[in-house]
Amino acid sequence: MTRALLLVVLLLGAGGAGFALSRPCGWAGQVAGGGGCLAAFALRDLVVTGDTLATDAQGRLVVGGIDYRPGRRERLQAQMVVATLDPATGAEIARADLGTQGRPEQLRLSPDGTAMAISCNALYTCDLPGGNKPRQTRVMLFDRDGERRWFVGIEHRHAPPDADGRAFDLGFSPSGNVVFAHVAFDAASGQVILTRQHPSPDPNARLPAGAEIRPGATRLALDLPDGFIPFLRLDIARSPDGDRIAILARRFSGPGKLRAAIRIHDIASGRLLAAHDIDRELAPAILWHPQRDAVIVALAGKPAAGADSELRLYAAGAGE
Repeated sequence: MTRALLLVVLLLGAGGAGFALSRPCGWAGQVAGGGGCLAAFALRDLVVTGDTLATDAQGRLVVGGIDYRPGRRERLQAQMVVATLDPATGAEIARADLGTQGRPEQLRLSPDGTAMAISCNALYTCDLPGGNKPRQTRVMLFDRDGERRWFVGIEHRHAPPDADGRAFDLGFSPSGNVVFAHVAFDAASGQVILTRQHPSPDPNARLPAGAEIRPGATRLALDLPDGFIPFLRLDIARSPDGDRIAILARRFSGPGKLRAAIRIHDIASGRLLAAHDIDRELAPAILWHPQRDAVIVALAGKPAAGADSELRLYAAGAGE
């Protein structure tokens, strides 16, 4: 009887641990540097490597990344995939295999949600013969099923990548007819139609790091933890109403030290609304949740066959 009772307890405990991935972060999340974390969604066979979180026209989460698969001679295949998730539960609704190997650096959806523009990390090969050093940043347009419509290359001499591998801000025009990637491309054909980037900043564009930033007319003090030196660029996301800005600052550091900080400000007044310090390494992506007053970030997964990752929700400072 005692053994049977113990078995039931163990089974319930194991089931609870698995279910906790789509529930508010509990004790384990707090210990792992998840203070302020509201929920965590598991990403099976998907590791986020860039600014590849988006919301489609139906309000679903769209996540781009790598499905690491075993390759020849003990090498990994970094297969690019895009998953569509239910924003309330994190359950995967659909997945598209893009038929391309590489590290997606940016993902943007067309306004109607039917097309996906993806740029590759410029520091790695992307859909090129193995062993070649990339001299271009690849930009590709797919439909939502993962069928590639066109791809182009932007020479590094024209658009030099930064230390993170980003060479330009990727985006669509409001009509969805133009893709901006250093120059302007016709979304239907992939032909260059303007030899300049769109002048309007992307709401999720990066900002140079500093003690103060200026996303609008008001200067915002970052107020990062003592000794926290961020990467050269900050990842940002504006709230749907445009009144708030969420700032993600990341850095590499040793075990037990802070690796990321989230700061959410009122843009007009500069007032700090929420602050979260995290000792887990994050991918360079932050997104406003389509249903909750929270922002979404992605834990950085390790390159290993079958590697998983995780999305986390953090309160945005207005009642969550």
